[in-house]
Amino acid sequence: MRKCFSVFKYGTALLGAVFLSTALYAAEEAAPGAKGMSDEEFTPVKEVMLVKFVQMEKPYHLSVHELGSAFKEVKGVTVNLQMQDKAFPNGGGSVKTAEVKGIHDGMTIFFQVSWDDATKDSRVIAPQQFRDGVALMFPLGKVTISTEEKFSPRMGDRQKPVNLWNWKADWEVDLVAASGIDEVSSQYPGMHDDFSTNPISQTYHKGLMQSPSILAGGISAGNLFSLPNRGRVVEDLNAEGFGTLTTQDHQDVDGCSAYEHGCWTVIMHRPLNTGDTFDVQFVPGESTYFNMAVWNGDKEDRNGQKNISTQWHPLELERIAW
Repeated sequence: MRKCFSVFKYGTALLGAVFLSTALYAAEEAAPGAKGMSDEEFTPVKEVMLVKFVQMEKPYHLSVHELGSAFKEVKGVTVNLQMQDKAFPNGGGSVKTAEVKGIHDGMTIFFQVSWDDATKDSRVIAPQQFRDGVALMFPLGKVTISTEEKFSPRMGDRQKPVNLWNWKADWEVDLVAASGIDEVSSQYPGMHDDFSTNPISQTYHKGLMQSPSILAGGISAGNLFSLPNRGRVVEDLNAEGFGTLTTQDHQDVDGCSAYEHGCWTVIMHRPLNTGDTFDVQFVPGESTYFNMAVWNGDKEDRNGQKNISTQWHPLELERIAW
């Protein structure tokens, strides 16, 4: 028995070492110029996306149907996507392309992203459910990206941070939910609640056991994924390579979406300049880059299992013409 336990113990340790080695290898590949990163990934595509200056009516009507008319005459770019193949666990590959368009009115910038998706996945209550989503990524500061000036298109690099805007389909559902968040009872309307039906449970104990500080740790900690009434559908984040994704303390990006005829259209918007050092700042007449990822919930995409672009895409803001 002791020998069997010894083999199990050391076998477990060996298995843990293998997983650690795999994780370190994946992290190592995120470093600039590391093995497995081709020069093509450090070479931006040639097509430049022009973020057109468009005079917008005030106040903004922030829905895809009302904002969409401003994008009708704007030329977009088609972004080729593939599976995420550098960091464990790999995944994605079901979404092949997405179209991106950009406009600004001198104060606010808007990006419209559209892609085909056979199913609308906007709930993550059951363990087998995964959300649809899309993220745009921008380098912080004024940068030049080339094979000589390497800047990874995969979550940035150490000391080369990126700003990410991540729209999540379930946050759109939360926005209109009566309680400010899509409750478990909406997925399971016949669910049993011991606290409400137990005649012995006193009101005091029921309130205590249902309080955020006791049972709802995410709400108590202020986790954006747990908070009801967060009031937005896009998360504002930063990263400096694989495994460094961090939610910003101050959220500046918002958006809206529409799912029609097997196609998602998502519009994300934010002031051109926020004054926040962790945000990308946009200046009419100047240029920067963007990259993106798409999650297909029906194919169980989540976290690093996603559809990605492996090259930066240049973008230029058209000058203001009053």
